[in-house]
Amino acid sequence: MQLVRPTETADYDADRFVAVGVLSGTHSNVRVIRLSPGQALPPHTHGESDLFLYVTEGAGELDTSDGQVPFTAGDLAQYRGDEELRVANTGEVGMTLIAFLAPVFPPPDAP
Repeated sequence: MQLVRPTETADYDADRFVAVGVLSGTHSNVRVIRLSPGQALPPHTHGESDLFLYVTEGAGELDTSDGQVPFTAGDLAQYRGDEELRVANTGEVGMTLIAFLAPVFPPPDAP
């Protein structure tokens, strides 16, 4: 058994987004992502891995095929591996996301 406090694993960085692995198992892994105000993740997909993205603090938007969707503390989004993730912190304070991925991403044998 492992116990971690994901929001205590990494601080915000005003110059770049922060993405840190916090747990990894045989079939899944968890990352914490910190976006300072105005920051966004580059658009990307997760191959074979499903993504569940939970907002623990702050507020932002998901850019979807249906347009901009508010994404705030307490919200949970699900993406298939082939769906492109586009998320931005549009708020005035930091935004913390917990990403649950299964199977493990990136795959253990990825270069």
